[in-house]
Amino acid sequence: MDFASSGSYYVKLHFAEILITADQTYTSLGRRLFDISIQGKLIKKDFNIMEEAGGAGKEFTLEVPDVMVNSTLEIHLYWAGKGTIYIPYSGVHGPLISAITVTPNFHVKTNVKTKRLTAGAIAGIVVGVFIFVFLVLVLRWKGYLGGKDTEDDDIISNLILSHFENFET
Repeated sequence: MDFASSGSYYVKLHFAEILITADQTYTSLGRRLFDISIQGKLIKKDFNIMEEAGGAGKEFTLEVPDVMVNSTLEIHLYWAGKGTIYIPYSGVHGPLISAITVTPNFHVKTNVKTKRLTAGAIAGIVVGVFIFVFLVLVLRWKGYLGGKDTEDDDIISNLILSHFENFET
């Protein structure tokens, strides 16, 4: 992860074992072990999510309060070949992480300034909306916006009705 500001960060790693179960089936025999390093420093060796969380399907958050970052945060989850490989099925081994939260331990300066609309801009918007609504109403009243039927429409509809009357017996 690249960061614009170097400094100290509070890092939370969120875990939950969602594939290995805690019931009486063979899937409960699986073990997931891996090492966790942040910025090249070993934080946990042979980390087991189920042991730390107290069972399968339960969350565990590993908190590291003071991580020094110089533009790049490196989090390394390394599977050293420990644990099971084929239980509950092939491919369920190695690191598993649910989420990462990174919060700066310092005040972040923002360059974003909020602009408020001036009274003149608000008045201009209101007047513009009223003129638009007035024009729409005038055009509708004059018949340009589908309000009135023209004589041609009446003639066409009368012709259609007279043709249908010819079929009645």
